Amino acid sequence: MTTKAKIAPCLWFDKNAEEAARFYAGLFPDSRIDHVHKSSVDWPAGKAGETILVDFTLLGQSYQALNGGANESGKFNQSVSLAVTCKDQAEVDRYWAALTSDGGEPIMCGWLKDRYGLRWQIVPEIMIDMMMDKNTEKSKRAMEAMMQMVKLDIGRLKAAFEGKAAA
Repeated sequence: MTTKAKIAPCLWFDKNAEEAARFYAGLFPDSRIDHVHKSSVDWPAGKAGETILVDFTLLGQSYQALNGGANESGKFNQSVSLAVTCKDQAEVDRYWAALTSDGGEPIMCGWLKDRYGLRWQIVPEIMIDMMMDKNTEKSKRAMEAMMQMVKLDIGRLKAAFEGKAAA
């Protein structure tokens, strides 16, 4: 294995690990495909010469994508998600649009499921600041507003935080 990190999350795909890794690496800055491992033998989910594992980097973090075949549940589930902290609404909108395209699905409260079934949280930085604010009333208003949203809207979150009607 040639991953640089001592711990790298390994994402289990049925047969499209390389396609998914290339999609993710193309979406985020400081991202790349580090190595595509072709199997030298047949294995339960594929044949010799096919991609078995992809080492890739997203936003500087190492990951692996494994063509492991159908797993017990057949898909990713909501018990694991990748959280992306965004600097502004444009970044929220860009990641949201890309990850929900081609079969992805919005969920709620900034969560979505992409076309491969992987769950993501697309969260503006300011929401984290609001949740950690020492003024619990302001924090509560922001949380209540977030709970009513699907894709997070910074303008509406700020308005709720400040106790103002949303624009």
